[in-house]
Amino acid sequence: MARFKKEEESNELSLVPILNLVLILIPLLLLSVVFLEITVINVTMPQRSAGAAPPSGEPPKRLQIMISREGFWVIKGDRALPPVPECTGRGGQQVTVCLLEPDAELEVEKYNWLALYNTLIELKADPQWAEHEQVELVAGPDIPFGVLVKAMDVTRYQLVAPDMDDAIKGSSFTSVDEMNSAIAVRVESIDPDSGVSAVRPLGLFPLVVLGLPTTTTQ
Repeated sequence: MARFKKEEESNELSLVPILNLVLILIPLLLLSVVFLEITVINVTMPQRSAGAAPPSGEPPKRLQIMISREGFWVIKGDRALPPVPECTGRGGQQVTVCLLEPDAELEVEKYNWLALYNTLIELKADPQWAEHEQVELVAGPDIPFGVLVKAMDVTRYQLVAPDMDDAIKGSSFTSVDEMNSAIAVRVESIDPDSGVSAVRPLGLFPLVVLGLPTTTTQ
């Protein structure tokens, strides 16, 4: 009579269901990840000269914005621009753009960014400075980094009101709210190398240099 051996029951754990669950969870986790977007502002380190002199022998054009605890000096060439109307008659140092809120808690809120932008947009309207793109920002070690970055933002692009998205150049503003809600002027340009057309923001003084201070005269 034949005898059959009973098979022993297996006690091994099956990992197939767990692996299937892991394979489902991995794509879901990847889709839920929030990617951090970092914006970089290209700047040039301090330099003694803003460029070589033109063939005529005249000194190169130089635009500087000196940031101090009293406000901004806007220096065109070797001379500082006179104070804007809202700063005329105030005591202390006669900077081009004085502080807006000297008692504000945040350093960046003390400065009059509206007057600074309007001063630069008015300078850009001058035919002699219409094609100039470089600005030197000069700040002492006591100026917070946030103020320096805000100055870079204000000086780089020409702005208009949101309902003027077809404007060809920037405009000045009468209030801080108007400026804060403004958008950059968009222009179409063609890459000379590839010939590809692209829309980009219209620069005010987009080439930012961390400059060295110069002697100024009023």
